[in-house]
Amino acid sequence: MQAMELVDIEDVYPYEQGDVRMNPRDVSSKECREYIAQLAEQFKRNRLNPGQPRVRPILYRDGGIYQIIDGECRYEAMKLAGTKRFWADVYDDLADAETARQEAAKAMVETDAKRALTPEEMSRGVQTMLALDVPDEEVAASARIDAGAVRKARRGARATGDAAYDMTLDRLMAVAEFEGDPKAVAQLRDCPQREWRRVYEELAGEREREKAVEAARAVLAVHGAREAEGSDGTVLCAYVRIDGSAEGRVADEIEREPRIDRYTIDEGGRWIALRRAEEPEDAAASSDERRKREERQKRAGKAADEWARETEAREEWLAGRLGDLRSMRRTAKLLAGRVEARCAEMAERTGARADFSPTPALVLAGWSLSWAPAEQAAVSAAVEGRALPWAASRAQAAGYAELEEAMEADGYEPTGTGAAVARAMKEFAEGEGR
Repeated sequence: MQAMELVDIEDVYPYEQGDVRMNPRDVSSKECREYIAQLAEQFKRNRLNPGQPRVRPILYRDGGIYQIIDGECRYEAMKLAGTKRFWADVYDDLADAETARQEAAKAMVETDAKRALTPEEMSRGVQTMLALDVPDEEVAASARIDAGAVRKARRGARATGDAAYDMTLDRLMAVAEFEGDPKAVAQLRDCPQREWRRVYEELAGEREREKAVEAARAVLAVHGAREAEGSDGTVLCAYVRIDGSAEGRVADEIEREPRIDRYTIDEGGRWIALRRAEEPEDAAASSDERRKREERQKRAGKAADEWARETEAREEWLAGRLGDLRSMRRTAKLLAGRVEARCAEMAERTGARADFSPTPALVLAGWSLSWAPAEQAAVSAAVEGRALPWAASRAQAAGYAELEEAMEADGYEPTGTGAAVARAMKEFAEGEGR
């Protein structure tokens, strides 16, 4: 039997079984006490029932006392606000009270037509259902999210403990990805809410680099190459940038130069230098070889200087047309589209709608998101018709070539170096470059 009753707060106690508190939330934690203090202030502003919550706690009548089945934080907040009596939904049957608690948790995230839940409130509702062992499929249906996301959120909440209370669901899912790494979990748990995405991206990037390094090491081990501490007595064969395709590029370099027998990795973990033992003919290089090497160095320096001028020319062209986007229609549309693409995941997750029609601000943002070669060796290689795979991914090269094509369609005239770089990047993106 269920009834709405006005109960004395002194007759109400936390729900226990065999001296064990059944509420998994630690209401004494710093995070929870801050939340309770916020609730107390809200309850004081309840005009209908001052000092009481707008959502009634669920109580189980156990003889002459009441046990809290749902609403222990509200109970603590009322005590803090000085409330003496409050309205509650009281059940005589414990099973009915537990069912009501589960349904209340579902209702919190289902019924948000009058006021949309904040991400933190949605997360608290989902966490309440998880603590009540509501099946993942039911939680997913109530919160309108994927069951797989519910499972990840459950793991993230388990890994962060009470700190999870004020975390959004996507942050909890990010934590779940690193649940086997206590240091990473601590970083995601302890950083400010506004910074957790940046922390996550850095951790994810580091994890991918570590995977790429291990994969590349495995290829080198099969070949019989060993990791060296220095470069003395060796000849550099190639640099390979550490990313998702490093394993394949290492294999390609080994195929081109079977004598590779050692390698070094820079301190930042971003490059692998593939080397071979120096041979007598290497030490006694002919004057002709030295001359060729010096000529290559001169060309590389010249290419770097020309590329600096090309970069300046591109930026001047952009700045001169921002005031009238009609003078760069195709480029403006492309750059605004890159901003929209970058925001697509967040827009889908939040249901937000935004106008991404080209504006000077969006065009500038799209430009800042666009990759361009920066390393001297990369520019030199492009000018010589070799878009080295360690200098750019095919996606980066394709993006550069696409932007260059749009700019030229809008009247931009590249320098000779600019045209050579664009041509090399397009060939590389299409799978024709080295």
